[in-house]
Amino acid sequence: MKLGLAAFLTLLSTGAVTSFHLPLTRSITKPSSSTSSTTLYQFGTLGFETAGLYTASEEEQIKTQNEVMAFLTETAQSLALRKNLGSTVVISGFGPEDAASQEILAFLNNEFSPHLSDTFAKIIAHVDDVKMGKKRLISRTARYTGLLDKLDFTQSESEGALPTVSQLEGVGSWVAHVPYEGGLSAKLEDIVTLAEGAESVKNVAILVSGAQSVKGEELKAIEDMLKSKATTFEYTLVVVPEWNDEPEANCAFGLVNITDVADAPFGDSGSFSREESLRLITEALAIDKAAGKCLVASSARDAKSLENMLVQGMRENGYDRLQEVEFMVTCGAKGYNDMIASQSDGKAWEKAPEATEEEKAAAAASKQEKLTLMRQQRQDSEKTKELEAIAKEWAKREYLRKSLKRRIPINEDEFTEIVWDRAMFEADLKYRTMSGLAVNESEERAKFKEQQKEKKAAAYRKEQERWNSMTNEDIEPTEQKSVSFGS
Repeated sequence: MKLGLAAFLTLLSTGAVTSFHLPLTRSITKPSSSTSSTTLYQFGTLGFETAGLYTASEEEQIKTQNEVMAFLTETAQSLALRKNLGSTVVISGFGPEDAASQEILAFLNNEFSPHLSDTFAKIIAHVDDVKMGKKRLISRTARYTGLLDKLDFTQSESEGALPTVSQLEGVGSWVAHVPYEGGLSAKLEDIVTLAEGAESVKNVAILVSGAQSVKGEELKAIEDMLKSKATTFEYTLVVVPEWNDEPEANCAFGLVNITDVADAPFGDSGSFSREESLRLITEALAIDKAAGKCLVASSARDAKSLENMLVQGMRENGYDRLQEVEFMVTCGAKGYNDMIASQSDGKAWEKAPEATEEEKAAAAASKQEKLTLMRQQRQDSEKTKELEAIAKEWAKREYLRKSLKRRIPINEDEFTEIVWDRAMFEADLKYRTMSGLAVNESEERAKFKEQQKEKKAAAYRKEQERWNSMTNEDIEPTEQKSVSFGS
C-alpha cells in the first residue's frame, strides 16, 4: 500500500496525471418558464423540459378542468330542502313487475338519504293489481329495511289510471312516472288537475322516460301549462330518453332547462340509466331550488364534455349525490358558461364568502365524520352479507334435518322465508362466537323467544283488527257477470 502511494505521488509530481477538481456545490438549473400546465400539480420539476409535453387541445382541456375546479370551489353554497313534503308519498306509473318499482321504493326508503327516509312515514304504491303488487314488492329486503312498516297500496280504477282525488287524500308528495308514447300534454294535465283537487298534495315530481323523439316545442308547451295551472303545489319535471340498465353514478349526466333546449333535445345522445333517472327525480323532490323546474337529462359520456368535468369534479371534491343533483339543477353547465361570459364582458364573478377558521374546522370535522360513517357503513354492509350467508346455511341444514324426519309441504326457499328471523339470530350468535366476542347463549335465546312471542301476538292483533273491519263484500266479493274470452 505504501509503495503504491509513493508511485502515485511520483507520477503526480512529474505531471503524468492531469489534476482534477471535485465540485463543492451542485449547480441547479432553474426551469425555464413554460405555458405548460404540468407544473400546476407538482411540487418540483419533472426533471426534463415540459414545454410541448401536451398538445394544444390537451392543454386547453387541462386549463378547462382547472377552471371547473375553481368554479366549483367559488360557487359552493348551502343546501336547502323543502319543508312541506309531508309524511306520506304516493308513487304511480311504476308496474310491480318492472325493476323501476323496487328501485324507486329503495330510493325513497334509503337509510343513506335521511332527508327522504326519515321524512316519509308512509309510502303508497298506486298499482293496477294490489295482489300482484304485494307479491312483487313485499320481500325479505322490504322487511329488514323497514319498508314493510311504511308500504301501503291503492288500486287504480282501470288499467294505467292515475290515483283519484280521494286516493290522494292525506298525501303530501307524489312521484309520477309517465312513459312517453307520442304525446304528454293530456297525461300531465290530468296529473295537474288531480293534484289541484287534492288539498293535501303540496309537491309533485314527474319523471318522463323514453322521450328520445320528443320535440322542443312540445316540452315548452308543457312547461307553460305547468306554470299556468299548477297553483296549489310545487312541481318538478324531469324528461329522459330510453332507459338502460346501468347502475347509478356509472356515468356523468347533464341537466338543461326546457326553455334552453333545441328542437330535438336528445338527438343521438343514446339511452339513460334507469337508476340514475330515479335518483334524479327523488332528490329533486326534496331540493327546494328544484321546485318549478322543468329539466331534460342526458348522459355525458365524453370525458371532454363540460358536464362530465363538472360531475367528476364534484365527486373528487367529496359532494354527495344530493349536493351533486342540487348543483346540476341550479347551476350546471349553464352557470359555468355564464361565468365565462361575464369574465369576457369584464364583470367579476361573485365568489362565496371566505370561510372563517371555525367554519373550516367544522367542515374538516364534518368531512372526517362522513368518512368515518362511510367506513362504518361499509363494514356493516360486509357484516350483513356474511350474516346472511351464515343464516342461509343454517336454514338449509335445518330444512334438511326436518325433511329427513317427515315430509315438509313447502320448498326450501319458502321454509327459509318462514324461519329467517331464527336463522339470522343463529347466524349472529355464530358470528360473534367466531369473532371472539362475549356470548351469553342461554340468556339471549330466552330473550329471543320472548321477542318472537311479542311479535306473534302483535301480528295476531293486527290480523284480528283487519278481520273485524272487513265487510261482507270483502269476504264474498261480487261475482263478475261479464264473460271474457281468451284472445
